[in-house]
Amino acid sequence: MACGQGIATRLTASLGASVVGADSSPTMIANARRHGTPEGSEIRYVVADAQTLSPFDSGSFDAATCQLALMDIPDLDAALMAIARVLRPQGWFAFVIGHPCFLVPHAQRVTIDEDRPAVTVTGYFNERFWRSSNPNGVRRAGNHHRMLSTYLNALTRAGFDVEECQEPQASDLLARQQPFYTEVPIFFGARAQLRRDTR
Repeated sequence: MACGQGIATRLTASLGASVVGADSSPTMIANARRHGTPEGSEIRYVVADAQTLSPFDSGSFDAATCQLALMDIPDLDAALMAIARVLRPQGWFAFVIGHPCFLVPHAQRVTIDEDRPAVTVTGYFNERFWRSSNPNGVRRAGNHHRMLSTYLNALTRAGFDVEECQEPQASDLLARQQPFYTEVPIFFGARAQLRRDTR
């Protein structure tokens, strides 16, 4: 879901899955198709709004993923309900988002205790759409800041049980480029399974 240029789609297909990449942007779908398909793998790309996934029948998929896009979708509940609809019973959904506790609008990078990198956060409880003022920032197109509890509660309402969560530490490259990510996570990821009694 929200596959963009298909980076995760191609990786998943290269691991042996039959994959459908869906994105609301015809331009992104065209870009994904231009990148081709890994040898011996199967990918189909479809223009589809994540809030409805209307091109897909109910119970069409064993699993769904969404990488760094749930923050960009205006109606989170609608998107998660759409995913639940297209999954088969006990299907699973895995996602990664920018960590909502630390990638907060107007968070400030600071140093404390003899140059130890840190981040200050204000306005966490104020859920809203925002754009980064940094013209080169990844959030310059804007996204929806939501509390972590908002994501977890929306999963529950859609019929999912969270199986596992991850808050990965920064890679060596990211730690060198942006040292404050050695102190706080940049990403939050989770895998959730559709409950038996959802349908």
